[in-house]
Amino acid sequence: MKSNMQERGINSTFKKIIYESSEMVFLADDTYPYTIFYGNELFEKEIGDNLEQRNLVGLGLDVNSYIFKEELLLPVNGKEYAFALELPHENESNYYLFYRGKQLDGSDSPSRQEAIGFFQASQQLIGVGEYHLLTFVNALGLQTLGYKPHEILHVDLAGLIHPDDRTEFSAAWAKGKQLNKPFSISFRIQSKAGTFLSLDASFSFIEERFFVTAKESDPEPKEKAIRKLQLDLLNSTTEVKPVGYWIYKPKTHKISLDQFSADLLGTSKSLKLDSKKTPKVLRNSFKKVIKEVSAMNGPSAESELSFEVREKQTVKIKAAKGWDNGIEVIYGLIYDQSDYLQREEENSFFKSLFMEAPEAMFLVKDTGDILIINTEARKLFEVTESNLPAHLDDFSSKVIDQESPLDWIKPIEEFDNERFTRFVNQKNQKMTLAIRSKVIECQKEKFIAISFRNITEKVSLEKSLEENTEFLMNLTDQVPGGLYQMVLSKEGEMKFAFLSKGIGAVLGLESAEIRNLKDIGLAMANVHPSDLPQVVMTSVASAQKLEPWQCQFRVKTGNQDKFKWVMGAARPQRLESGEMVWYGYLADISQQKEIETKLDEARYAAEKANQIKSDFLSMISHELRTPLNAISGSVYSLLQESPSDYQKNALNTINFAVDNLIIMINDLLDFQKIEAGKLHIEHAPFNLEELLNQIIKGLTFHARDSKNKLKLDLAPELDLVVKGDKTRISQILNNLITNALKFTQKGVVAVKVDLVNKERDKVRLYFEVQDNGIGIAPEHQEKIFEDFDQVKPTFSKKYGGTGLGLSITKKLLGIMGSQIRLESEEGKGSKFFFELELEVAENQDSSIGTDRAKSTVSTALHMLMAEDNEVNALVLGKIITKWGYTYDRVMNGMEAVEAMSSGQQYDCVLMDIQMPVMNGFEATLQIKNNFDIPVIALTAAAKLEIMEQIKECGFDGFVAKPIDAAELHSVIKDVVQRFQSKA
Repeated sequence: MKSNMQERGINSTFKKIIYESSEMVFLADDTYPYTIFYGNELFEKEIGDNLEQRNLVGLGLDVNSYIFKEELLLPVNGKEYAFALELPHENESNYYLFYRGKQLDGSDSPSRQEAIGFFQASQQLIGVGEYHLLTFVNALGLQTLGYKPHEILHVDLAGLIHPDDRTEFSAAWAKGKQLNKPFSISFRIQSKAGTFLSLDASFSFIEERFFVTAKESDPEPKEKAIRKLQLDLLNSTTEVKPVGYWIYKPKTHKISLDQFSADLLGTSKSLKLDSKKTPKVLRNSFKKVIKEVSAMNGPSAESELSFEVREKQTVKIKAAKGWDNGIEVIYGLIYDQSDYLQREEENSFFKSLFMEAPEAMFLVKDTGDILIINTEARKLFEVTESNLPAHLDDFSSKVIDQESPLDWIKPIEEFDNERFTRFVNQKNQKMTLAIRSKVIECQKEKFIAISFRNITEKVSLEKSLEENTEFLMNLTDQVPGGLYQMVLSKEGEMKFAFLSKGIGAVLGLESAEIRNLKDIGLAMANVHPSDLPQVVMTSVASAQKLEPWQCQFRVKTGNQDKFKWVMGAARPQRLESGEMVWYGYLADISQQKEIETKLDEARYAAEKANQIKSDFLSMISHELRTPLNAISGSVYSLLQESPSDYQKNALNTINFAVDNLIIMINDLLDFQKIEAGKLHIEHAPFNLEELLNQIIKGLTFHARDSKNKLKLDLAPELDLVVKGDKTRISQILNNLITNALKFTQKGVVAVKVDLVNKERDKVRLYFEVQDNGIGIAPEHQEKIFEDFDQVKPTFSKKYGGTGLGLSITKKLLGIMGSQIRLESEEGKGSKFFFELELEVAENQDSSIGTDRAKSTVSTALHMLMAEDNEVNALVLGKIITKWGYTYDRVMNGMEAVEAMSSGQQYDCVLMDIQMPVMNGFEATLQIKNNFDIPVIALTAAAKLEIMEQIKECGFDGFVAKPIDAAELHSVIKDVVQRFQSKA
């Protein structure tokens, strides 16, 4: 212990320690955390042995707060001890000396801390001192006088007394101390602002100590008003300036100025506010502040105004109410603001530069007092104007490392480099800060600029990079396939710069071969000869276009006769040196290729099977439609010959059967098209009311045949032209209505169409088909919409049908953006309903899409019929003849072209599609290229199958077999009329 004390230069105080060893003594370092390196026996017994940390920080002491005090209080384990304190600079040492330590009396009298707390809360100014020096001033006293503790403590009280009051004060002080009696006195004391405050004070003495309580006295009104203005002035400017005085008396309307004010304003010492001789700017300015003050009440009534008396010279006047011999007057100050405003503007500019600097910065004194915290620093440390720290030590609790924020400025004078500290922000998140500091000397004072950079992310990234490097190297070795880096030099030489271990498995190489594999030519030697050109060409293209490279090729395996499939992919990058680098990978895709081969085979088989099915359905459709066409045409001809009622019923029955067969054929074809995704929804204008009436009219015979009543409930506002696929809408409604008629006997089938809403160019329509037939049980309601399915197998025998009608209806509505819904109860009937949104046509001509237009076509048309089937030609000829038309018949397309070239004039050509020698498509192309005549396609094939060819060949109309005579007649008149109108 002795050598330790000698090392610290403590021999000079050793006798003192021994002498006062009956009281507690200890010594502590003068650097953070202020380690206690010595304590006498009594200190160790009472305090030292119970300490967890032998330092002042562990005792909870802030040494800086005791710099101007000679005594400190130390609470330990519920007890309170008092120590005298000697600072390092007082004994020219490097330690703090704490002596005269003793435990305070724990009686019922208030503790010293309680007493200090009482003094601090007092509404009077309270001070304590020794000899003439103040050692304690309560909070109200500091606030009133404007001082900080270290600015007034240990200061001679007499030096603060107004010079005019010092003689009286010194005499009263000496008498009171001699008689040891309290005394009261009024005097003026200097504030930090340089002004003097009037106090009424009481003093008492205990030996060399004195105690004072005081309150601010009320000075004369004039003095108080002027003092307040002076105090405001001094608080609002950075330095004391010459100040002039003026007074305004309302009765005389005059302003009296002192000589300084008169010189400053360039006028006489007396101004009349109502005189035009007084400069206008002075009249207006004084009038304004006088008016404002006069309108105010209370002691705080005051006003101020700045104005220019001459170019680049600004003065400021202040005014407050006062009294002169009991009469209310206005007192005021006046001073030159020009230099101040100029300095303020300059200061504001430089402060703005500092405040808005892109880096977080503090400006502090060498004591650690913070002067400015700029905007970025406020964001970094999460502080606002209301809670700005005043000292660097205010950040102590947030610093993680064992250092004081004051250390941030210590090394600056020794070296100028970055230091690092870890910090906890308001959200309890840890940050790493890089700190740089620089000493700035200005006006003989030292200031320190400290900059902060948040490098938390950088530190984290560096740590993460270190961890990820190892991870990536392991990942590179473990990833399936192989990674590589390939370099193309400026000289055109290609080499591998990096190869992962996985390359060996892909290329069939050993580890030693991989290490020696630098030349890309060795790798290329393993590529299948057929794939080598592709690999080379794609690599060259990638380099030229700087586009990613991807290629699939075969390489040799260990068995030289076998190859494996490899996929290579890479992304090129051109370096500043001119070299090209590829970063890529190679993967064995042999298994994937096997799967692709099997999938291709399966897809080919499925497509072939689908094509066979499609061809079969088309063939069946054509073969069925041809005889049906003969039957339908023959029935039509017979119906035109005035048959008897009995014969008419028989003929209608035949027609009904033909229609059912056609529906079945169309259902099969539509189903096949929907499944193949080739069904096209048209978007053409048609009259909605006309279409619905045609549908109902067409099913009237079916309704009579099933002894049902068919009725249509159509909203009156639906007589409009809309755009959509009227064929598919007709098909949907036909399916639903025929279903309802089929499963209803002697009942009612009601069709209802309503307008849900109409918005500009769109309408939403509600369709409903309701019957009172056999109904559908709940468990079968989903099943009826499935393909080729009916409620029961016996239904197909009893009611007929393919089981596709409702399935196609559901799919068609789905394609059109709608959904079929069903409500049904067994034995009571069913209701099918859906909604459709259609576009309203711009042209609402009622003849659009209908047959309402009156035809002006001649009844004596001469037709050219190209038909190879004798029966179809016979039936078609009878139909044409019934209309009063004449015709010439040819057997194939070649003959049709020759007939047109013979010079015979025809009004229209009826062209069968499937004919020998030359089909209808080829014939129509030749006819259209040479003659201006309408051509109508007649075919047993479905329209959708040949729609593209029909458009390409230039057909003017289309009629499907079996031919509907009325439809054919309408198409003929329409196309002929169009050609005649063009002519």
